[in-house]
Amino acid sequence: MGATASTQATGRLMSTIVQQPTADSSYVVRHRDFGEKLLDHAIQDRPDLDTVYKIFAWSAEERSERPFMGTRAKLSDGSRGDYEWITYAQAIDRVDTVGNALVAAGVKANDAVGVFSINREEWVTTLLAIQRAGSVCVPLYDTLGAEAVNYIVKDAKIETVLVSGDNFDKLMENIKDCDAVHTVVCFDTISDQQRKDAEGHDLKLYTFEEFCTLGRQNKVAPTERKPEDLMYNMYTSGTTGNPKGVLLSQRNFLSTVGSLFAIGVDINENDVYLSYLPLAHCFEALVVMGCICAGASLGFYQGNVRLLTDDIAALRPTIFVGVPRVYSRIYDKIQQTIEGSSTLKQLIFKTAYDYQLAHVNAGTRSGFWDALVFNKIKERLGGRIRIMATGAAPMPAHIMDFLKVAFGCAVFQGYGMTENAAGAVVTPVDYINNAGKVGEPLPACEVKLADVPEMNYLHSDTPYPRGEVCIRGHNVFRGYHNLPDKTKEALDEDGWLHTGDIGQFLEDGALQIIDRKKNIFKLAQGEYVAAEELEGIFKKCKYVGQIWIYGNSFHTTLIAVIVPDPDTIMPWCKEQGIQGDFATATKDERVNKLFLEDIRRIAKADKVASFKVPQDIIVESEINELNQGFSTENDCLTPTFKLRRPQLKKRYEKQIDAIYIKRDGCK
Repeated sequence: MGATASTQATGRLMSTIVQQPTADSSYVVRHRDFGEKLLDHAIQDRPDLDTVYKIFAWSAEERSERPFMGTRAKLSDGSRGDYEWITYAQAIDRVDTVGNALVAAGVKANDAVGVFSINREEWVTTLLAIQRAGSVCVPLYDTLGAEAVNYIVKDAKIETVLVSGDNFDKLMENIKDCDAVHTVVCFDTISDQQRKDAEGHDLKLYTFEEFCTLGRQNKVAPTERKPEDLMYNMYTSGTTGNPKGVLLSQRNFLSTVGSLFAIGVDINENDVYLSYLPLAHCFEALVVMGCICAGASLGFYQGNVRLLTDDIAALRPTIFVGVPRVYSRIYDKIQQTIEGSSTLKQLIFKTAYDYQLAHVNAGTRSGFWDALVFNKIKERLGGRIRIMATGAAPMPAHIMDFLKVAFGCAVFQGYGMTENAAGAVVTPVDYINNAGKVGEPLPACEVKLADVPEMNYLHSDTPYPRGEVCIRGHNVFRGYHNLPDKTKEALDEDGWLHTGDIGQFLEDGALQIIDRKKNIFKLAQGEYVAAEELEGIFKKCKYVGQIWIYGNSFHTTLIAVIVPDPDTIMPWCKEQGIQGDFATATKDERVNKLFLEDIRRIAKADKVASFKVPQDIIVESEINELNQGFSTENDCLTPTFKLRRPQLKKRYEKQIDAIYIKRDGCK
């Protein structure tokens, strides 16, 4: 990319080069409109609003009567009714009350306060109250196992925990040896037995209402905070080892929010957002903070992702955010409906899709095809979606194209990690041909590619510079809690965060993620394999729900462990005359053969080298209610849907060994 490179779609420079290449890294790029100075705050014309509580107080004053948080009413038969809302004015009263209560309960500036719950009004209220009290929020994933909860509570030295009723017993079971904890607040009712148990641990125990009463009786002024003060100690779920506490400041977080606004992510007070991704994850926390800054409304799901479509129908959101797995499920469901329709309807859809994709790639849209086909598909997400966003993992290009065509809205793909407050690179709003690319740096940071010679990725590569993606700027974290060695590994002396991802700069300036530094291994013949890259390719098989690819330097071939997708594999089994439920049918040898054949078909179409094609398949026949064979329950999946590879190896070790013994005569 040269200094005058431009996008094909807009004729505009995708990014600005601010420093030329060095001996071991590429040129440094920034956002095209922020080449001189990086953005360090959330509201462009209000740099004085430099902390989270200041922004919320301002937003509440500006939109006092606007609906802020909504929860579906519980009906007498156990189902859910319409959303019931509280306004921004009502919300700030509750936030101030809980903030007062935290101080009254002994929470001091910079103390760690834990939150252990699914997304709900009390979670967001507590987060903002923690900022008011000047303390640090330590989210606990609702799906964390006992060991991880115990580790985080002890490592962060949490003294006060606010917890939902369904997690209360899990928390109590795991803080028996956490001496620092002295106060527990339950969002729901507390039984006499639970109170007795708390007394046995010498804990002060409150219901949320009791805690609010404490706050109303002990009013104090908000604690003064500075942009460099901590906002979060946010533990990454960790694909290996214990979780790491990522220390994020007010500036880290707010500069990312401000960057999204600056590049054209147009959230406003008329928007409605469905909050269902874990608030303990940086991606969801970032979107919620963006909604607060813009005065938008937050509607919470009822806590069961299997009922998400019901929540969507009730809320009719205008903004929808999901990790790629969520969008893959939407795509698979729609494709399944199309494939089950008549030949004529399939032909109409294919024609409509091809024409509309051509329009979208030219920056236009056909109202005719929308009226005939796509408006019906839009109704699946309530019919009002105008912004979609994805992050946390690469979005397959064919799904990105499908979303733009089928839902007729802006689709943003973001690239980042907890260590840079979720956002580093995002596709611009005016960047049309963005499938497979993550875009340009956010205005808060700059990006370069560092050489990785052991993987043959160099900034001098042609036609595109390649290397490890490195990020520096206002959104880059200050380090890992209590882990100076890990901090030193991630942050170099010049402040560059080394992400572990391999990227390349394309001719239009866009960054594309092509590999992962950590998840590579060498086969016996000396060939390197990037497991994540292959998993992304073979996930195209419509019968695959989840896939993990394994190999090592003692063998020449790969093994794929596959969790079939029940929605596609069971109809196929029925066609083949395979009897039984999912657990029984998927053990049939014909299922294994189906996957091998489909993987070979995809490999041929994508021109995958033969040594990268799995030669043996293990089919996982046990799934949970979310259709996951790799799950948080069996410790094979992080709460953000990343594979935990060491745990997967342990789980399938006997089957893997048996395959290699049969094939090569040794484990």
